[in-house]
Amino acid sequence: MRLQTVSIILALFIGLGFQKVQAQIVASNPLEWMALAEGNELINNQIDKQINGQTKTAILQNTIAAEFNQIHKWEKKYNSYLKTANGYASSLKACTHLYSDGVRIFITLGKLRKAINNNPQGIVASMSMNNLYVETATELVSVYTLLREGIAKGGTENMLTGAERSKTLWALNDKLSAFQKKLNALYLSIRYYTMTDVWNRATAGMIDRDNSEVANIALDRWRRAAALTR
Repeated sequence: MRLQTVSIILALFIGLGFQKVQAQIVASNPLEWMALAEGNELINNQIDKQINGQTKTAILQNTIAAEFNQIHKWEKKYNSYLKTANGYASSLKACTHLYSDGVRIFITLGKLRKAINNNPQGIVASMSMNNLYVETATELVSVYTLLREGIAKGGTENMLTGAERSKTLWALNDKLSAFQKKLNALYLSIRYYTMTDVWNRATAGMIDRDNSEVANIALDRWRRAAALTR
């Protein structure tokens, strides 16, 4: 009877203990879940903060990059303006010289025509005395080529910058200046030389001339040279 009573009491204690342990487990699980939830929330908040921070940093970097690009564009426009301004001034100066050379060329052409009328034999004489005809024609072709390639081409192929326009104008100025010098030399040659000069040059060293003849030839040449300066 006593043994049966002890067995019942032990069974009651074991049952109460199991219920207590189960109650503790059930009671402790909500706290653990709350702790885990709070931890996860903190982690998620930290991740969100990092993402927001990275996003803001990226926006700031893009803004800085955009501003830098805009400043770079302004810088290019400013440099382009300076080049355009300098090119304009240089082109204007070159055009001034072109006008001056052009006027001198037209004046020389007028003198050349007059010299041919006054001294027709000067054409034949100057041909045999020098190469000015070939040299003048060469300069003329050079000027024409530069005009055709740099100015008269037109279309999209003629989209020149200010610096290129100035370079072309200065090159044209040099070519016209050289052409003017050759043309003026040709004019003087036609006006000055006669068939007598051709004869004297051809017979130089072949015919013995006395002092008076040499003096007369020199005087005639001096008079013709003086006439060119009037």
